[in-house]
Amino acid sequence: MVFILISILIFSIIIYFMPKRMTLMEMYATSWFALTFVLTVDSYLALKHDLYGYFFKDYFDYRTLIVHFGVYPTYNAIFLNFFPKNRWNQLFYILLHSLILIGYEWATIQAGAFHYKNWETWYSALAYPIILLILYLNLKVLRLLKNKN
Repeated sequence: MVFILISILIFSIIIYFMPKRMTLMEMYATSWFALTFVLTVDSYLALKHDLYGYFFKDYFDYRTLIVHFGVYPTYNAIFLNFFPKNRWNQLFYILLHSLILIGYEWATIQAGAFHYKNWETWYSALAYPIILLILYLNLKVLRLLKNKN
């Protein structure tokens, strides 16, 4: 749990000091989307299909909620804030963050905050680029809707 709390603190400090390329409303809306997305995916993959889990092996508890509400929204805000405009840079950026997330996933396993059941690391390697692209597309839709008003 200490690793998760330190992660949340570091991510929050980064958000506070980073030059803002997103509005506060964009950070707020995309963070809620990221939270909703991870809760939906985890309900399906972790609970229904028993592929992985947080802390205890068979259920979510308050610590899992701390991960969901603390880690995912903050990392989402950092990832989207620095998202590049050039297509090739976007591809590189998504692949780089996919590698970072695989490393972070490994660290959470080592810290006892996350565990695999019927999941493999290469599933994450396939999933993270898609997940990150979905987060970016959500920001694009949000900006499109904002500009329509």
